[in-house]
Amino acid sequence: MVLDTADLAVLSTEPTGKQPVTNAWTRDRRYAVVTNGQDTFAQIFDARTFKEVKRLTIGQGGSNIGFSKDGKTAFIAVRGANDVAVIDIEKLALASRIKAGTEPQGLIVR
Repeated sequence: MVLDTADLAVLSTEPTGKQPVTNAWTRDRRYAVVTNGQDTFAQIFDARTFKEVKRLTIGQGGSNIGFSKDGKTAFIAVRGANDVAVIDIEKLALASRIKAGTEPQGLIVR
């Protein structure tokens, strides 16, 4: 759901996966990234149109999201895969994976 903060009017509602957990804006505020705790994909929405522009399979249980300092890379903790999905924001593509501990949920990106 997208709300207008001035009057709390609903601007848009868009379908998500099961149990949307976390959302985060890219540094340039062009996209919003949404993880779904009980699904196998993350979604990327266009900030101007509120429409989904990309769905990336990352594994079951996407959780918290962090970004690199330059904003070109997103990192998503994936509980079911016991890893972190590395997303190339310019290409809107899964770039790689980083092995993590059991069921990671939080992450800090420096």
